[in-house]
Amino acid sequence: MRTTRSNRLLVQAAFAMGIVSALPGCGGGAGSSGGGDDTGTLSASLTDAAIDEVVAVNLRVLGLRLRMQGAGEDAWVDVDLRHDDGSALEVNLLDYQNGETFTLFEDERVPAGLYEHARLVLEAPAQTPIQCRGQDPMEGSHVEEIGGGLVPVFVPSAAEAGVRLVSPFRVPLNGSAEVIIDFDLRQSLFVPAAFTGECYFVRPAFRVEAIENTGRIAGEVDVALLDGSNGLCSDDDPATGNSVYVYRGADAIPGDINGDENATTAAPYATAAVEFDPLAGNSGEGSYMVSFLPADDYTVAFTCRGDEERLPNDDSQNDDERLAVDSLDFQLPQNASVVAQQTSVVTFTADDANEG
Repeated sequence: MRTTRSNRLLVQAAFAMGIVSALPGCGGGAGSSGGGDDTGTLSASLTDAAIDEVVAVNLRVLGLRLRMQGAGEDAWVDVDLRHDDGSALEVNLLDYQNGETFTLFEDERVPAGLYEHARLVLEAPAQTPIQCRGQDPMEGSHVEEIGGGLVPVFVPSAAEAGVRLVSPFRVPLNGSAEVIIDFDLRQSLFVPAAFTGECYFVRPAFRVEAIENTGRIAGEVDVALLDGSNGLCSDDDPATGNSVYVYRGADAIPGDINGDENATTAAPYATAAVEFDPLAGNSGEGSYMVSFLPADDYTVAFTCRGDEERLPNDDSQNDDERLAVDSLDFQLPQNASVVAQQTSVVTFTADDANEG
């Protein structure tokens, strides 16, 4: 039931799971619709938030699965993203940051309505964490580390359920919708202590947003906050370890990705690395951008210890745990309001830190 790349929409109960179709199948489904009855068009792209510790994160994508509101657990609309020869679509997520996007597909015809679940299906030969050990990185999704080493990626249930994305969006009747899938590798990519040097894991915690409803937060960060001179940083290199965390709602208390048991701090909604190039003649400032945020109120905070967020927890007995840093020393939390299709500017300066 393989479609061509020009008509690759598959409407069936399950993708690569062999379940009997609960929606119209090949030959009679939305993929063969002439554009009239109860359908609209959908386009989808990928983007990412930068991380410092790796050179490339190459994901092999098989398809995008969608489920409409009110549909049964087995009723899915599937877009097959494989090439005509059956090979997966490969993308290095680190090539698409700061608002840059990678187009997965454009103007695919799907049933109109409100979609409440989306799952990105990745090629993942290893079905268990143990199988990831010793796996040839080039057989599936993989990470290129600083220094050139290639390490395989393990995605729990990727070959069946895929990476889950929970954020509703609507495809209008006889209209069009465009969505963005935001990976934010700082929150999703990690190495359990027991697998250090052998395998990366991808935590299924990503966002999907209707692009027309999103804006962005961007700004500059004073070099005096980046270089360790304030005693709050993980190192004295202004080009590493510096991150901006964004939290949903005003006046949130900034917390790390792992959160804490008492839930006294907020978990980040999105993150961004601070870019600093000392050779660019940029007057001693770093810059950041957090794109594709839904219109809302947010709290924005800076840390120069962002690299410590992703260290493995050597004391953990659970492969899904990472080091929970007691405090990333978040600095200068500020409120910001995001308006669709606009940029909200939030700057972090040493003078403000000294005054605080």
